[in-house]
Amino acid sequence: MKRWMAISVLGVVVPAMAAVNFTATDAGSQKLQIAYTTTDGDLPRGVALRISCSDGAVVDTTAAVVVDPAFNTFIDWAYSNPLNYEVGNGNPLALATAAGALAGDASEFSICMGVFDQTGAQKPGPSSSANLITIQLKKGAAAQTTVAIIGDALRGPASGVVGSVLTSNLPQTVVVKFDDPCGLTCLKCTAPEYSDWVAWGKPACWCYERQCRGDINGKKDGVAVKYYVSGADLSLFKTAYAKNDTALKLVAGGICSDLNHKADGIAVKYRVSGTDLGIFKLYYAKADAAVPSCDMVRFYVLP
Repeated sequence: MKRWMAISVLGVVVPAMAAVNFTATDAGSQKLQIAYTTTDGDLPRGVALRISCSDGAVVDTTAAVVVDPAFNTFIDWAYSNPLNYEVGNGNPLALATAAGALAGDASEFSICMGVFDQTGAQKPGPSSSANLITIQLKKGAAAQTTVAIIGDALRGPASGVVGSVLTSNLPQTVVVKFDDPCGLTCLKCTAPEYSDWVAWGKPACWCYERQCRGDINGKKDGVAVKYYVSGADLSLFKTAYAKNDTALKLVAGGICSDLNHKADGIAVKYRVSGTDLGIFKLYYAKADAAVPSCDMVRFYVLP
């Protein structure tokens, strides 16, 4: 069965000069979407694409893959699951350099799928597809990834299209951004202090890399030696210390001295309290190596 599938999908190529125009877009929520349109009336019977993501981004193999229902045959999945194969089973994610279904997240992978009827006969696909496939990506080392798409020569022609179509507009590239679910550029909505951050006007200072250690102005200050937590930060801290919310709002940037992003105290709770003072003392005038970054899991892109 699996040998027949591979020969059937990859072997039917009739000379012609029709073209498939692929488009790749950032579909939001860390998703890559690929669509196509055709010219000259000839239709694709299969698609074989090689995908690569920059900066360590990978395809999320645990997430659902959304495919145009006309493309109902997933050759590599059938290759890896010969006893369970039926038309429509599986998904088109495949290994980049060998036959077989993709089993784990990868920065380079293939998409291979064809159009078949229930008897195993190859059929022409639609003249266009607004969503040939949508796949979920995972963030790597950067806030975005450049996705490159070429034809997969292991599974089909360089055009990436199997059938009566020989040409396409491949290669294509697209940048997919790893947006926070709330569409923010600073604090994630999953952070425990998110609601307070919004209530205080989304202060950018809460996202300084070492603000939680006492770097209130987001700068390294000093003369002979510059420190993340310096005398300049101490002056700002003093103006905000032990003020109630009403008074703190009158202090320019006063909320920036709230190092733990909480209101602390017993009889009266202050945003800038003894708890924050304890943090400030711990890191004041310390060498860079002694002042670690804040918990960056809470942030998306630092300003």
